Parts: sequence; C-alpha cells; structure tokens
Amino acid sequence: MVDFNLIQIPEVITEQEAKDLIYYHRTHRHLCSADNNPQYDGRKIQIENIRTQWIRELIRRLEYMIVSEVAQYGAKVFPEQSEIVCQPVGAEIVPHIDVYDTRIYPHLKTEEFQTYVPQSEWAAVLYLNGSGTDYKGGNLRFTPCEMIPMGFEYVPQAREIVVFQGMEFEHSVTKVYHGDRYTLPMWFTTDFKDIRPELPNP
Repeated sequence: MVDFNLIQIPEVITEQEAKDLIYYHRTHRHLCSADNNPQYDGRKIQIENIRTQWIRELIRRLEYMIVSEVAQYGAKVFPEQSEIVCQPVGAEIVPHIDVYDTRIYPHLKTEEFQTYVPQSEWAAVLYLNGSGTDYKGGNLRFTPCEMIPMGFEYVPQAREIVVFQGMEFEHSVTKVYHGDRYTLPMWFTTDFKDIRPELPNP
C-alpha cells in the first residue's frame, strides 16, 4: 500500500516568469497539439513543440528539481513529458489515474491493453496562476480511497508546484467557472526506457 503524499513547493518561479509563460501560450496557440480527448484537444503545447530556449531551460530546471524531491521518497524517476496547458471556462478533467490499470478499471480492458504499463508513476503540476484570484474552480481533487478516506482537494496557488503519485491515486480537476487556468504539468517515469528523448536544438 502506498502512502498519500502531496508535495507542495511554493514560489518556484518568479511572477514575471509566470506571466511570460502565460503570454507564450496565448501567443502560440498554433503550437497546441490535437488530442482525441476533448479535455486536452487544442489546449496544450508540448515541450517538443517549444522552440524558445529560456522556456526549455526553465522546464528542465523544474524537472530536475522534481527528480531531486521525489528521490527523498525513495524513488528514482526520469522526465517523461511536460507541457503548458490552458483550461478555459467550462473545462474540467474527469477522475483518472495517469496510467490506466485494468485491474482497477476492468471496463478499460481490451485485447491490446490487458493489464497495465508502469509509466507515469509521478506527476507534478506548476500553477502559473491561482484559483480564487485569476480564475474560479479548477481545483485538484483526489478521489476518496483507503489511504485518503475523505478524499482531498487542493486549491491551486500561483507559482506553486504540487507533486504526487498520479498512477496510484485517482484525481481530477473541478470545472473552471471564471477566467483561464494555466498550468505546466510534468510527468515522470521510473522506467529509464520511457525517458523523454533528448530534445533537438530550437
């Protein structure tokens, strides 16, 4: 059984860096990736599509800060994916785990997906703006389970990172009711073969 840990690291970037990342997303929507899932379609700019050097360097710095934090919990992880995301009014993310385990979600079982593939064991989210100040709603909610019987809801704070085991604990994002919610989510794997390939020079 895995203990529930929500690591919170405040003020990991400056106010100006947060504003600049939001501005980058607003002015580079043509880089947003298509996605079969409407929760993400046209809302995320993946790191491999970012050609601005300072943003890449900032994301790398954050990734390796997370690697160091997670190591304190006895896990060796590697960066897998990072992206800048905007969730407008009406957006929400339904309860999920970051890698579907058909032992937990038997309705997802198919011939192709028999059990599960350990991959995105840890997740981190940097909030570029905050709930209650820049938008309403958009809280990170953990579904009640044996380790958190009452569940848990985190209210995003601007420039704060939260880190958690996204493959172990079902989580969701409540509906955004006012304003745009900007985040920089990152995923980490314990399997070296799933590490993100080195990015080409911009």
